[in-house]
Amino acid sequence: MADCEGYVTVGEYEDGRPGEVFIKVSKQGSTLAGIMDAFSISISLGLQHGVPLATYVRKYVNMKFEPSGMTDDADLRIATSLVDYIFRRLALDYLSKEERDELGVLSTSERIQPTLPEVAEQATPSVGVSAQPTLIDVLEKPRAPEQPTLLNRSEQRDAPMCYQCGNAMQRAGSCYVCSSCGATSGCS
Repeated sequence: MADCEGYVTVGEYEDGRPGEVFIKVSKQGSTLAGIMDAFSISISLGLQHGVPLATYVRKYVNMKFEPSGMTDDADLRIATSLVDYIFRRLALDYLSKEERDELGVLSTSERIQPTLPEVAEQATPSVGVSAQPTLIDVLEKPRAPEQPTLLNRSEQRDAPMCYQCGNAMQRAGSCYVCSSCGATSGCS
């Protein structure tokens, strides 16, 4: 992500729960490497003292700061920060699908809506029902002025910022597109 390389190593309890996290970022001795080392120690202490991983995921997913952008991870193509990427990855590896759905953390394959081949919609047969309204139906019902229909979009908690102009991007299928400058997250 943004030419920043690193490694995350997770120590697990015998039951498979994460108990400690080691985060090593390239450029040893840099401020970022030092802060990530300290951050991993604090996360490890919290996990060892009973803080649920889901609590960390809820707090740290969607944090936005540099470095951010495209990743090499096929499950998580875009991250808004190192912390965002790390806790999305931990959520995919350690939380159930139900917990991740609630937290809004899905892999790329889970975001894609599969289509089912050979599935056709079937209409229920109508017997003795007129599809067209009669003149009496039209005259008896007073017409209310038409209200504009508002589209309610779900909150896009994981939408990244555009790497060209900095505005928030919008989901377009399994990718993102910037409504300001037209840049995409690499899909088209």
